[in-house]
Amino acid sequence: MWLYLNDKYVEHDKATISPFDRGFLFSDGIYEVVRFYPPRGFFQVEAHLERMRYGLEQLRIKGIDIGRIRPIIEELATRNGHKGAQAIAYIQATRGAYFPRQHFFPPPSTPPTLLISTSPFKPHAEEIEKGVRVLLEKDIRWSRCDIKTIALLPNILSRQSAVEQAACETIWSRDGFITEGTHTNFCAVKNGMLLTPRKSNFILSGITRQVVLHICRNLNISSLEASINESELSGFDECMIVGTTTEVTPVVKINELAIGNGMPGEMTRRIQKELYRIIAGN
Repeated sequence: MWLYLNDKYVEHDKATISPFDRGFLFSDGIYEVVRFYPPRGFFQVEAHLERMRYGLEQLRIKGIDIGRIRPIIEELATRNGHKGAQAIAYIQATRGAYFPRQHFFPPPSTPPTLLISTSPFKPHAEEIEKGVRVLLEKDIRWSRCDIKTIALLPNILSRQSAVEQAACETIWSRDGFITEGTHTNFCAVKNGMLLTPRKSNFILSGITRQVVLHICRNLNISSLEASINESELSGFDECMIVGTTTEVTPVVKINELAIGNGMPGEMTRRIQKELYRIIAGN
């Protein structure tokens, strides 16, 4: 498998990164994941790269040419033979390697580290069709969740809780209000209106979330970005998690609480159908 690492295409078993890279030492970096759908290609690339640009600016990481990334992921997908089926591109940028280890930024001359890979991806078809159970836990992350950083330990622990309890995902609440999932955004439906937590520093503005809101406008579905109290969950007609790898996945149970009639709902199906139409380029 080919990777792109610091201005070079290299085979994965020959790729090396310094033990003093700040991504390794401090999780001092950001990442993006972009979905590839044949024959359409990479989906919503520019939106992903714009979010990456925002993250780099917020962390004050310099020296990454965002404009070069799209041709690189296209080349990697070709080299790795990933253009015949669904795949994902992983893009990670860190502040680079510097010795000795220090908590403050290294000198401006320190080059950042850019790592890009592509890999096959198997769609979660059964979950998307039948719906899933998710857990609800307290959100213990830092307060800049709007930056897609590689510091994902809370996400890992909450996702592992889901795995161990035969759930698909864990969604979080902070001070009693729903924020998002470990790798998804959360949406709910009540009385024909789609609700999703409003953008803030406590949630990542998901690319699929943006597409879903666009779909609602196109289909004349009422939508509202608003605070969702966890006490409201029992009153929702439908719930869903949305994301690059989950697409639009119905949530039929939260912990042991059945949502609606315990089956994927009509609005979820409408949004799924329109999402696949957009992906296909129709």
